[in-house]
Amino acid sequence: MSEVPLNPDCFLCDYKNHNVLHCAAHETIERINAGKDFTIFPRGKQLVTAGVKAEGFFFIKSGLVRSFVQLASGKEQTLRLSGPGDWVGFRDCISDSISHHNVVAVEDTHACYITGALIDALVKDDSNFQKEVFRQMAKEWREMEEHVVSLGTKQVHEKLAEILIVLDNAQGRKNHVELKVTRDVLATFIGTKTETLVRALSDLKAREFISVDKNRIDILNREALYSLSKIA
Repeated sequence: MSEVPLNPDCFLCDYKNHNVLHCAAHETIERINAGKDFTIFPRGKQLVTAGVKAEGFFFIKSGLVRSFVQLASGKEQTLRLSGPGDWVGFRDCISDSISHHNVVAVEDTHACYITGALIDALVKDDSNFQKEVFRQMAKEWREMEEHVVSLGTKQVHEKLAEILIVLDNAQGRKNHVELKVTRDVLATFIGTKTETLVRALSDLKAREFISVDKNRIDILNREALYSLSKIA
């Protein structure tokens, strides 16, 4: 990890009004400002290691990280791709347990680290902050449930359309996706084989929903992808 000299100011954060800080008391934000650490994780650097006690969690300011588990077969199963504005490791931290999955930087990632002890203290002192923390926990559980349902019920084309929309949203809704992960990793996220994923990409390209140029995917028909993905 390479440390940078100055912590970003929570009061000036681009995501202040889109996470639990939007309703936190001024004093609460001051305490987070004073108590957090800020780190740059180069691509490939691990943020969270499975089996290690979760003492805190990360708030992603920029970049992209991948949460995954190691299967008994030795293969990896991707659980989630998280980008700016997302919290990583929050559930295990709040439940005071070991981390159940690994998290690695897919690209250079800037992240704030907040300890569980600090969050525990703030939850006790700020009731509005407490409610938002509970909402954040519920959001993580819902997203995980939706991913499990997606793996079990959606076809490959539907899952692929869904992840392309998710990645585009994480990268700023520019209607193009820069793939920071290999096609092998992308296949593990939607629960299929790499060759099946490649065929699905080719099919969406043939339908003119997308265009593909190496690791760049341009979204040509966002409405069609939404319809195919069956995102609520």
